[in-house]
Amino acid sequence: MAPATVKYYSCCCSHVRDYCQRNALQEFSYKDAASFTAEQLKLAENGKFGKIYALIMRKAAYYVADCFETGTLEWKRNRYTITELPENYQQILGSFEESISGKLAEGSVYNIIHEIRKFLKYLEKAGCLTIQDLSADILRAYVIQEAPKHMGNYVNLTWPLKKFLAYVKKSGVALSGTFDFLLANPAPVHERVLPAFDDDETKAILESIDTSTKQGRRDYAVVMLALDTGLRWSDIAKMQLSDILWEKREIRVKQEKTDTPLTLPLTLRAGTAVADYILEARPKCSSPYVFLRLRKPYSSMLSSASPTKDLMGRYFKKNGIEHHFGDGKTFHGLRRTMGTNLVRNGTPLEEVSQILGHRDINSSRHYISLHDEMLAECCMDISMFATEKEGLQ
Repeated sequence: MAPATVKYYSCCCSHVRDYCQRNALQEFSYKDAASFTAEQLKLAENGKFGKIYALIMRKAAYYVADCFETGTLEWKRNRYTITELPENYQQILGSFEESISGKLAEGSVYNIIHEIRKFLKYLEKAGCLTIQDLSADILRAYVIQEAPKHMGNYVNLTWPLKKFLAYVKKSGVALSGTFDFLLANPAPVHERVLPAFDDDETKAILESIDTSTKQGRRDYAVVMLALDTGLRWSDIAKMQLSDILWEKREIRVKQEKTDTPLTLPLTLRAGTAVADYILEARPKCSSPYVFLRLRKPYSSMLSSASPTKDLMGRYFKKNGIEHHFGDGKTFHGLRRTMGTNLVRNGTPLEEVSQILGHRDINSSRHYISLHDEMLAECCMDISMFATEKEGLQ
């Protein structure tokens, strides 16, 4: 963490310390963090400081509460509104969270537990004080209440409930009935396949990067790494110098999205671009990250507001490439381009899945649909059938 960030959060924590002294607190709980946050937001409303600063103090307060709760300080995503539950519901929620942790990505676990916490709070308000008392009518009422909040993706509502009720049943708890019919999705989820960059667009982007500048050397290395390895932006931005094994020509990273390790070959052109950036353009500092901001503090590029949007936008503008929301022309499009090129070159789908770090091979099947020539080979020849051209009557 950059020294400036440490200093900033130290200042925020001093407000927490003052709050504890005013209220004679020897310990600082999540409930105290909520009260502290309410006080700071009120001060922000009265113009004492900005709301953004109040929200940053909230983040610091919950880190302090985490430290009192667990005994350790971990830099992670926090829940700022911890809903109090009856003890029996809190116990089953805790054991459920333990059962899915490590099997799903951290973000997925967070979202599931958030949804189930809301569900259990609803049960309490509905007078259903034990999970055994859950009825079809109560579940139906909850789904009807929450469905409008999930119009974009109904499965975000049904999937956590299915997993939770399946866990409850597997734990030996006798439920009053079967609820699968209430959690069935009304239609299959429609997955839109976004396009990849074609060869001309990829060439134009690379040629427009001015590698005589420090920014150009960095951007060229980042884009080349994405094109040759298929790494996600989050994995490239968090890549450390120790993750590159130059003698073995390999990159070893722990994927941010799936929390699983991945080893990839470092191609000659990507390796050359990265080495050129490190030796000629990377700021001389003690940061362990490979790709850094251009100005002090030399922190990871993740600390920028919209790094990939800025990076791609620079070279789209130079080449007259138009980008519209939902057209797939984003930094992640470089990953799709790499996957599509692998399929085009005849790489088996199982190998494509391993290179891209997919847990499920079905995630890699999208790249087949991006390869028009391969799809054309699957078409049935109908030349043997007699056809006639008829005009409209």
